[in-house]
Amino acid sequence: MSGLHPLTLVCFPHAGGGLGRYRSWRDDLPDGVRILLPDLPGREGRLFDTPFPDVAAVSTYTLRSLAAELASSERVAFAGLSYGALVAYDAAARLEASGKRVEAVFAASQRAPATPLPPNNWRSMADAELLTELAGIGGLSPDLDAEEEFLELFLPTIRAELHASESYLRPASHARLRCPVFLYHGTEDAAIPVSSTLAWSDETDRLASRSLPTAHFLTGPDGEDLWWDVLRRDLAACTRGPALDSATPA
Repeated sequence: MSGLHPLTLVCFPHAGGGLGRYRSWRDDLPDGVRILLPDLPGREGRLFDTPFPDVAAVSTYTLRSLAAELASSERVAFAGLSYGALVAYDAAARLEASGKRVEAVFAASQRAPATPLPPNNWRSMADAELLTELAGIGGLSPDLDAEEEFLELFLPTIRAELHASESYLRPASHARLRCPVFLYHGTEDAAIPVSSTLAWSDETDRLASRSLPTAHFLTGPDGEDLWWDVLRRDLAACTRGPALDSATPA
């Protein structure tokens, strides 16, 4: 660690997603890294709570609810996949605006914050159509439309957070990030065209872009976590400190 303080990595899930993926990372963390998982409504222990209506509400809530942990952490970074990538970006921008240093943002499978995509109108889409769309990007098994319990419990959160992701645009008040951004994108991603990721370079002077031979959720054919395989190496560089100051596109 070369005398550096431990790094706290705050992780955000994809729309409607749980936190199991991030918990599994704890078994293989680089030295000096700990994972912090915000308790968000609409999932796990807060399954029946109404999800937040927009990305800004999630990041603002996270910074407030984790204020004590973040204040006591000398080094903080944010990670997120899909919807969670926008929350990670927004939280980092707000934390930097408050005067605290952010070490890095690890953003996966998401367009640049200032690059809108054609709207899918997730909020008004019929359940069957929504499930078909999600299955098409590898988010669901195509036969889940028969699972009434799934629809009742999880689909409202998925729908709300997909709408929040779709409608988010970088606020004019957000300054350019001072921290590096590590961007991860699947070459087979059917939801996020690579052209929509290019403007991430507008958000930081230090962008490192990683292409993975997989689809939106960055997993392999046997379920292996390809994102973690690459992110772990970037995270290890972060614990070394100076290596992060020279992040360059891969």
